[in-house]
Amino acid sequence: MSRTRLAHILTRGDVTHSWPGVLIWTPGPLSYTAVAPHRPPNTPALLSSEQQSKMVVVAEGVVDTRVPAPLPGILREYTKAAIRTQPRDLLAWSCAYFKAMTQGSVPPVKDRLEFPIPESESGISPGVLRVLHRQLRVGDSVQWEQLRECCEAMGVAEETAQDAWHRAGGGDGASLEWDHILSHLAALSAHALQLLMAALTEDPVTKKVDCSSLLDHYRRLHTHINITPTEQFTEAVAYLNDLATFQGGYLTPKDLTRSSCPVL
Repeated sequence: MSRTRLAHILTRGDVTHSWPGVLIWTPGPLSYTAVAPHRPPNTPALLSSEQQSKMVVVAEGVVDTRVPAPLPGILREYTKAAIRTQPRDLLAWSCAYFKAMTQGSVPPVKDRLEFPIPESESGISPGVLRVLHRQLRVGDSVQWEQLRECCEAMGVAEETAQDAWHRAGGGDGASLEWDHILSHLAALSAHALQLLMAALTEDPVTKKVDCSSLLDHYRRLHTHINITPTEQFTEAVAYLNDLATFQGGYLTPKDLTRSSCPVL
């Protein structure tokens, strides 16, 4: 449209009509209204009296429909992240996503789409726990409000976050090491060690995890229930340590399901 002095008008009505040289705005992305100052003669009114009463003149000047250059790229990356993450609450997740983008921190985005999409009341899944691990392992300790915000964005039930927080020894005004919270978040699943391996691994192919790190989590979970190590626990630790010595100090998820592996 050529640069002409037009009245810019916004309306909440559902207006889709137009006449030559005139654009009528319908609410939607990247849209606006540019209506000529004077309607051509013998042309029926485009707006009902009710719609006209809702019209607000915003400005009068030269038409300019330029879109900010970064906008398409920002929206493209945001859309890809939302599809990959499949957040339970899109608005809460979006707030956390753009806050992270603004602050330059780790965004609440999964590495890949989890399919089938995990369904659980707690909201805990391998992909979710991995995102939380990337976000909260930075720094010496984690406060409750940090944990709550990150869990809310990723769709983890607040009751689940509170349960893990208290199991790890957290209280009002306290701060905890992230590894302690991570252990107890994973413990709320039936396959805690497998879940921990998915969160801790830096190798997307073999999914290997440092044996000592995994056993620290295992020991933390065991002593939360048992005052002293059980014979079963001792046997499992010895088996995993022996296995790791032949694998460069690492364990993989399949090691936990070997027929020779003791009950964990």
